[in-house]
Amino acid sequence: MITVGDDMAFSRSLNRMMGTMADGQKTDFWFRWTACFQKIGGRWLIVHDHTSVPTDFGTGTAVLDLAP
Repeated sequence: MITVGDDMAFSRSLNRMMGTMADGQKTDFWFRWTACFQKIGGRWLIVHDHTSVPTDFGTGTAVLDLAP
């Protein structure tokens, strides 16, 4: 999803990260990404970004086994 104004824009997305760690462990999880863009000197630049995963507030840990 993208929201655009005259000189500010925000994008939000759901992304999947898959791969193999240096120790051979496989990883596969989904995370959210939000980026804030600002038009500076006629160019759109990322001025802020944020990534996050759901939290289990009971344990205070990240929940990495959810999928859309």
